[in-house]
Amino acid sequence: MNYIKDKRYINLLLSFLLFISFFTYNEILFHKASADSESLKAKEVYRAALDILNKKYYLKSRVSTDIYQNKYEDKIKNLHDAHKYITKVLKELNDPYTRLLTKEEFEDEQNIINSKLIGIGIKIANEKPVIVDILPNSPAKECGIKPNDYILNIDNRTTRNLSSNQIASLMRGPKGSILTIKLKRDKNTITKTLKRRELEFVSVSSKVLDDNIALLKVNSFIPEDTSRLFKEELIKLMSASGIIIDLRNNSGGLFKNAVEIADMFLSEGKIVSTVNPSGKTNEFANSNKLYGSNLVILVNEKTASASEILTSALKENNRAHIIGKKTYGKGLIQEIIKLPDDSALHVTVSSYLTPNGQNINKTGVIPDEIITDEDTQLKRAREILHSLMQDSQLASL
Repeated sequence: MNYIKDKRYINLLLSFLLFISFFTYNEILFHKASADSESLKAKEVYRAALDILNKKYYLKSRVSTDIYQNKYEDKIKNLHDAHKYITKVLKELNDPYTRLLTKEEFEDEQNIINSKLIGIGIKIANEKPVIVDILPNSPAKECGIKPNDYILNIDNRTTRNLSSNQIASLMRGPKGSILTIKLKRDKNTITKTLKRRELEFVSVSSKVLDDNIALLKVNSFIPEDTSRLFKEELIKLMSASGIIIDLRNNSGGLFKNAVEIADMFLSEGKIVSTVNPSGKTNEFANSNKLYGSNLVILVNEKTASASEILTSALKENNRAHIIGKKTYGKGLIQEIIKLPDDSALHVTVSSYLTPNGQNINKTGVIPDEIITDEDTQLKRAREILHSLMQDSQLASL
């Protein structure tokens, strides 16, 4: 009897152990399949990035995708690895404009293109944590944050040794969340607490000054509708005696916006040429000129990319007088290409030449008059337009 009971117990124990072994084995298989799936997905992202560089990258002599595929692919186990090794490849290109965007950064950029933004409304320099511009009607504007304020820390985390992307990541947060930011202004330290909210990204604004001279400010060329908004503002200003276009602190954006806006002031002439491995393409004015009176453009060292395309097009077609500081000097054009994991690559796909055939990359556009003080720049712009108006009146007598 005891033997039978013992045998039943042993059989039960064996069945239990077999069940546990089966369950554990299946769990191991599941985790292995899951790890294999993640590795395959990560390698797909990595290969897609290399394929984009191979097909699209303008400076192809700097990259050999075969070398990088053999060098890193076997080390990739997950998406973190994929992003790490994509970044390593991009770093070896020595091209600051060809870079990887995380999913969140890509979403932020798409939101700005679509004029949607959640945040406090500040624009930060690329090289250091300095505020270069403030959005109107934003939490930053309302609480007294100013251009040239230096960001010391964000939510008690220092900005020392952080890249502009890392700083942007710290600034990011959901609508209604609280952000504490410590700033240095001159010799003073200031702490501000702000609530993130949905912002209306106004890329173009205008006002008529008291002497019938209009000031047309372009904050960015990134939003898709910038040229349309510019045209709407320009139509309101058709009776102005002269227009000052303010491109200071405008780091650029979409190529098409710059070309379309330049076309509003030109009846003929070349606007810009783009150069890529396939050849050279010229963009000419399409006789869409809307405004024919006098123009002055204000620029500074943070005027870049699409802003420089517009500036050089109007300067070299003798259509505008340029005042301010030498511009940034970004003569390369990027395309944003989405990767399979919803991250993206900014890829340099071409360079551009001004109407006179100048490559301004790393050299910038030299103003007709170099003036460093911002108030003096605006004052001088008004003086020039007044002088041109008087000359026009005398000529008509």
